[in-house]
Amino acid sequence: RHPSVKWAQRSDKVYITVELPDAKDVKHKLEAEGKFLFNATRDNVAYEVDLELFDKIDVE
Repeated sequence: RHPSVKWAQRSDKVYITVELPDAKDVKHKLEAEGKFLFNATRDNVAYEVDLELFDKIDVE
């Protein structure tokens, strides 16, 4: 399953909100190549997000 995701950006920042209240076992990763990965469970149901961003980003 895929939770709702909100995304916004400014010239120097990217904001990503994953809307999944009461999530458990949350794992997330932001890769410099421009990819956001998210995995979690809620009520024993697995959720994931694999979001390709427009370009490379500075993850620092």
